[in-house]
Amino acid sequence: MTPSLALVDPRAPRFGQALTATLAGVAVAFANPIPVAVLAVVLGTAVATGWRVDAWATLWRRLAVPLVGPVDDREPAAPHRFAKLVGATFATVSLPLVLLGGSVAVVGYALVVVVAVLAALGATTGFCLGCRLYEQVGFFRRAGVV
Repeated sequence: MTPSLALVDPRAPRFGQALTATLAGVAVAFANPIPVAVLAVVLGTAVATGWRVDAWATLWRRLAVPLVGPVDDREPAAPHRFAKLVGATFATVSLPLVLLGGSVAVVGYALVVVVAVLAALGATTGFCLGCRLYEQVGFFRRAGVV
């Protein structure tokens, strides 16, 4: 893993969490599967490409950093990547459920609510449940997933 991918601006994950929470919230509020599909694609692409194609990180670097300025301190990216992996999994599993409609869609949207709540919690308070879980689950580190 390249050093630039091993560390992250500590503000970047919160930015991504805010975008994720917003999309997930819109999906649930309007019972619309399109934002769920966008989440599944955006988060899934980041995971599938080993974090090299990450829409949220690109938006952060190109739009937000010029406005708020760079930061000197960085933190390990792996816990945040694990959290994004969990979000991608929930979004990907929920997508076919919400597309099927009916009572199955309720389960799909419940998964999206979990993503929305946890992403909003991370964005507003800095508490990242996925990051805490990462600290407890060494398997993913040894497997090189994050």
